[in-house]
Amino acid sequence: MPSVATHIEVLGRARVTSPLGARHMERKAAALVTYLAIEGPTQRSRLASLLWPDAPDRAARVNLRQLLRRLRLTLGEDSLAGEDPVWLCEGLLVDALLFRKIFEAREYSKLTHFQGELLAGFSYDDCGELEEWLRLQRTRFHHLQCRAAEAEALRLEQAGQLEAALDTVRRLLQRQPTSEQAWQMAIRLHLRLGDRSAALRAYRDCREQLHRELGIDPCPETRALVREFERPAEQERPRPRAPEEVPLAMLSPPELVGRDTEWALLEEAWAAGRPVYVLGEAGIGKTRLVSEFCSAQGSWLLVAARPADPSTPYATSARVSRAVLGLQPERPLEPWVRQEIARLVPELDPSAPPLPSSPEEKARLAEALARLIRTRCGELSALVLDDAHRADPASLELHLRVQDLLLEPEPGGDTLRLLTCFRTGELSPAFEERLREHREAGLAAWLLLEPLMLASAGELLAQLGVPRLEAIVPQLAKYTGCNPLFLIETTRSLIAAGFDGSFPAAPPPSERVTWIVEQRLKRLSPDALRLARTVALASSDFSLELAACVLGLNPDQLAAPWKELEEAKVLRGATFTQGVLRRTVIETLPQPVREAVLRRISACLQPRR
Repeated sequence: MPSVATHIEVLGRARVTSPLGARHMERKAAALVTYLAIEGPTQRSRLASLLWPDAPDRAARVNLRQLLRRLRLTLGEDSLAGEDPVWLCEGLLVDALLFRKIFEAREYSKLTHFQGELLAGFSYDDCGELEEWLRLQRTRFHHLQCRAAEAEALRLEQAGQLEAALDTVRRLLQRQPTSEQAWQMAIRLHLRLGDRSAALRAYRDCREQLHRELGIDPCPETRALVREFERPAEQERPRPRAPEEVPLAMLSPPELVGRDTEWALLEEAWAAGRPVYVLGEAGIGKTRLVSEFCSAQGSWLLVAARPADPSTPYATSARVSRAVLGLQPERPLEPWVRQEIARLVPELDPSAPPLPSSPEEKARLAEALARLIRTRCGELSALVLDDAHRADPASLELHLRVQDLLLEPEPGGDTLRLLTCFRTGELSPAFEERLREHREAGLAAWLLLEPLMLASAGELLAQLGVPRLEAIVPQLAKYTGCNPLFLIETTRSLIAAGFDGSFPAAPPPSERVTWIVEQRLKRLSPDALRLARTVALASSDFSLELAACVLGLNPDQLAAPWKELEEAKVLRGATFTQGVLRRTVIETLPQPVREAVLRRISACLQPRR
């Protein structure tokens, strides 16, 4: 193991501290260590393409090999493990990982020294995919840092350490000036310290920030705090509500609601022995529905594709093969099946042939995998491939071939049902067309999950057993677009922040929801994203004429990006389908750019006034 005295800092300016002293890390070395620390074992081909996207494959691999050699000299020979994939040894201390461990342990007071931005000062404009990955990770760590500061400020306030709590809130507001919850804490702490003028200044600053940045006014809860100024100074101030424990039911609501029609369609496809494609946006409940349905039919197996799969051909197929092989390990394989599956699972046969390249080899591999599934899954009623939008292209093609081969039951046997879950908007148009062709040919059923109806959203939230929650169901539904996961996660954030029965104008963010929404926005074209930002910032003043003026386009040039936003279900008319979409569109826009767009909107509106 590397020496425990070797410590890598990537929150802030990247540097290595060892017995030999401290030294700053160069840009790509810091990116490589950070990526491995967060993502875990990674294929060399993936690392090379991230760090040198424009270089020929051979040159990129040579560059990577040299970089890994330099890192081993800097961090120690045993700091990096594995040839392909590569990973960091456990004994190597990386502050980003330490931060997450402390955060998960809720020891927030220990996080005061972890306030730097991830890889601060570094830009990766020449590595487009790496730059996008880093932007997302910076956002995630930013949210964690803000949540930790909120929790620590509440702890200090409850302990009576008001000055320390106020200092923590001030640092929080420097990082997140539009956090209305933080402003509420600042106002409340000033009041408890007896400084009414400071509390009033905080309220005015809050109002100015929200109006300038988000185009909204403070929520009723924040305005209600102003009424505290009318009370006698010596009157005892009420203690803040402590964050409530999140009910266990919120993690997995006990009953599936609002899916009777979809359940009936699954039963119809099951009776016909047809494979099913279950599609829907992130958080819509694909896995929950399929899991409950398959459990009601008997035993079943679920295998999920992973985000790193597209970088390695047949990565998803190899995971499926290993899962199936593990069902009845004592059962022998036919020699030809073993040899073919060894292409995917090399440990079966060290002398296995390479991955298939010709159509004939691919067809034979599909036959072998279908045979393996028939042989080892005989006791199962269903095989589920979840998150298939993350699968590598070679595995998706193999999956369809195997699916077709399994359509016909063996003599004396039943058809093994295959269910495949995809996330809409994340498949290539060509592959999505392949799926449609299967459906139209009667080779598979197609089940598109839509958001819940309002009544079903209320039924879902009623299961959580949270008092007074039913009063804000309409606001929750509008904010989340009746996405089941968004409903649950937003409610969790409300409860964790101290739910008082009302819905705030700016609900406390959910890291999980924010990440999902950012991924949706990331898939938009630049023109569509610019239009969405204009709609969000213009708010009730929005019109196509205004957008054309702001963006410097003719109104007819807005047709394509407008259609894209509607097809992506970001907009319905001139309204965001989810309030959280509008909020994230605004918050992911850098403040100077946001201010420039707002000035442009104001200038375009001026002639009308």
